[in-house]
Amino acid sequence: MNNNLNNLSIEELNKRAEELAREIYETREAIKNLKEKRIELFNQISKLRQERAKLLEEIRGIKTKLKTAREERRKLIEEYRKLVEERRENVLQVRAIKDLLSSKASEVQSLQNQTKEIRVPISVIKQKIDEIEWTIQTNVLTPEKENELIRKLKAYNALLKRVTAIRESLKEKKEEVLELRATYMSLRARIKELDEKIKKLREVINEKTTGVNKLKDSLNQLVQKYNSIKSELESKKKELEECNNELTLKTSKLNALRTQYQETLAAIEEAKKKQVLNEKKSKVAREIEQREKKRLTIDELKIMYGDLEDLKED
Repeated sequence: MNNNLNNLSIEELNKRAEELAREIYETREAIKNLKEKRIELFNQISKLRQERAKLLEEIRGIKTKLKTAREERRKLIEEYRKLVEERRENVLQVRAIKDLLSSKASEVQSLQNQTKEIRVPISVIKQKIDEIEWTIQTNVLTPEKENELIRKLKAYNALLKRVTAIRESLKEKKEEVLELRATYMSLRARIKELDEKIKKLREVINEKTTGVNKLKDSLNQLVQKYNSIKSELESKKKELEECNNELTLKTSKLNALRTQYQETLAAIEEAKKKQVLNEKKSKVAREIEQREKKRLTIDELKIMYGDLEDLKED
């Protein structure tokens, strides 16, 4: 027992017991509140963990969608670039063919002008050649006349060769022009087709980009919410740890208070017994003073020289 308690009066001990009882009650209430708070914190932490897990699942889902959308957009952009490159090449070819057509048209015009300069039809030239050859072969000619006919024959043959070459060249050039025009029209049609595809593909890419941006915004919002819940969860864990620490301290304090309270109650009992003994000793002393024989009885000896353990109620 605490020696300090032995120096206190019963009144002081009772007052101390009342204070300890009140403090024990307050500590019990504090422990009760802490336990309720701990349960509430457990529930809040559990709820936050569930929300965090749900958000994490949503974040993973958004990331998967975002990855897919980005890959689709990348493929669309790659296709778009190929179409643009194809269109650029076709435009260059169209320009080259246009220049070539202009050149070929000049050549055709030149050949046509040459054919116009030669007014004698090929059939007439051939007829003249046939007539001269027939004359040379069937008639007896003087050397002068034969030489003259041979010179004419050579001139007509040269003219025929020239006209034939010009016409063949003109035909060839016209065929080349037709082929170039066909190629030109085909390329123009392809460019128009590419323009439509590029326009539609650009619209699809814009839509896909909008979708990607929306997914990014959603992801950012979810991540912010996730970080907020994560921060709140850490705060609640810290609060729970503090609550547990405080609960441990309060429990230790309660045990100490209970011990002090029991010691105080024991001290009150001791003080009461001591008070009773002292009262009996005073009574015995007064009785001895009043009687003639001062000799003490056995009970009076027990009272006067005994201790609290020997004390018995009359």
